[in-house]
Amino acid sequence: MKFTILSASALISTTLADLPSCQIYTNNQCAGDTITTDETFNANRWFTPVRGSVDWQESFQDYSHLTGYAKITYDKGMQSATVTVDAMHKANATLTYEFDGISQDASTATFTPSNAKGPISLTITASDKTTINLEPLDFVWNAADIDLTYPKGDYRGGQKGAIVEMFGWPHADVEMECKFLAEAGYMGVKVFPPQEQIMSTEPFQNIMNPWYFMYQPVSYKLEGRMGTRDDLRSMINTCRSLGVRVYADAVVNHMTGGGNDANPYHRNPNADCQNFGAKQSTAGSPMYTQDYTYTESEETGLPPLQEFPAAGYGPLDFHCERSLNSWTDPLDLNAGWLTGLTDLNTERENVQERIAAYMTDLISIGFSGFRMDAAKHIQPDDLIAIFSKLKANLGGEMPDDWITWLEILLGGEKDLLMCDPDSGYNYGSYLEDGLIAAGFSAADVEKVKIWNSGYPKEPDAGACTISKSRNAIQNDDADQQNPGSTSRDMGDQGCVLIKDCGDAAEHREFEKKLFESPNGIEDEDADYPIRLVLSSFYFVDGVQGIPDGKSDCSLCETECDTCTGVSLAPAWVEESVGYDGTDYTRAHRDPEVIKSMQAWMGI
Repeated sequence: MKFTILSASALISTTLADLPSCQIYTNNQCAGDTITTDETFNANRWFTPVRGSVDWQESFQDYSHLTGYAKITYDKGMQSATVTVDAMHKANATLTYEFDGISQDASTATFTPSNAKGPISLTITASDKTTINLEPLDFVWNAADIDLTYPKGDYRGGQKGAIVEMFGWPHADVEMECKFLAEAGYMGVKVFPPQEQIMSTEPFQNIMNPWYFMYQPVSYKLEGRMGTRDDLRSMINTCRSLGVRVYADAVVNHMTGGGNDANPYHRNPNADCQNFGAKQSTAGSPMYTQDYTYTESEETGLPPLQEFPAAGYGPLDFHCERSLNSWTDPLDLNAGWLTGLTDLNTERENVQERIAAYMTDLISIGFSGFRMDAAKHIQPDDLIAIFSKLKANLGGEMPDDWITWLEILLGGEKDLLMCDPDSGYNYGSYLEDGLIAAGFSAADVEKVKIWNSGYPKEPDAGACTISKSRNAIQNDDADQQNPGSTSRDMGDQGCVLIKDCGDAAEHREFEKKLFESPNGIEDEDADYPIRLVLSSFYFVDGVQGIPDGKSDCSLCETECDTCTGVSLAPAWVEESVGYDGTDYTRAHRDPEVIKSMQAWMGI
């Protein structure tokens, strides 16, 4: 592809004073073949207010001057790990590093099961006294072993089984549910994005903290809406000790949406110049974007661009802002801002390394794999590079029970994405061949699944150039719960429980069919080894909030007159038998669904 770059000087035509009238900055927007943020925009970095200033918050620490993250690299066998801190100071001050209370000049330290029997703390301090505390690090040897004494079945070491997706379930509720999952014979549970994400005390489009805020990351800290890192660690260890593997919904294509950030000064010229304030986040980290802004930093004299210091990202780590207008144009698919979400430039090696470091952290705390959100918006060669870096971090070998499934939503572009290996943007045999060329074994390639969005109506669309053993399938998914969503057309082959099923019995039959006779099956022993069951929640009166208490309008502090929300309800109900609630659906608890799943698994 041919790319062009717009210079900052060509885009900036305003003075450095706050913009007059209802003007906003429109820097770093692009079209045509342009996808790269010009290097001159790196000057817009360090927008976080300094300690003690009007807009500074305690949780911002000294990200006004410092940024950094830690990367774990295991040796072969993963019984030793080198931790490397990748840090940057605004003025290149001298840095010191504190690993679990021990200060040193070197940015690396080595840990083994004997000297890291739990999470370790990390602090970076500069010679100008600025400091940031990084998130604690976990190591694979501290995660509980997976107990295999529960129902014996054909799990194939974690390569075959039913996984329950618990949409909107807090970590603590999932932890209580794992005993039931184990006794029923489910191989695993998938939690929704565990990383730090935006929250708000002001309704967004009249909704208090809608569910899709979970897909607007602020950092890779494991401090999300569903609970803290400690909550997550406890849940994972409990589930693993009961024989249930845990999988993460990994959001790595983008960060939060343009304008949904910590800047308190926004206005919208297209809405009567309406002003709106800052978003918060689940861990309080600063985050900035370029949209709807009209003020500048007192430190740099420049407006904000994309900056997520707790993740280590600056303006150059993102594609310039361009609409995603075509689903058949590889450039748009890869570099367009999906629904306005700030798109990471995954062609950059440092971005690939950062994503791989996050995935390594997920494995280290005990996850057995991931669903990769919006995978088709990360071009195939970038995915190959990310997985290669992850493999290197894990000692050169993928864990035996690791799997991932890529969200490749198919439609009219199925030839481009799956069926034409010469399209230049293909997640079928092109991706498969690329992984082999990068040194992945055939067995490891089998662990990289394609989420077959063509199932159940057009199951062959997701397997036209690959074996169906590399397909993960399900009936309804989280995106379809959204009122009005047409993201997957199942025709008369399936239905969405909370939206278009005639009743629970109709949905139950499609869930049973998933295990008894899924569409497109050719080899029951090998095809579709990963099958997903969604336990969701009802959108009461169409409100897209979650009954976890964080979509309740009692949390509203600004513009509350039109707030619509959802009251708190427990996700875990010990006596539930599925399809029996008015809040969470708990479809995975239905005895008939369980019976069909157990027969498929040979339990």
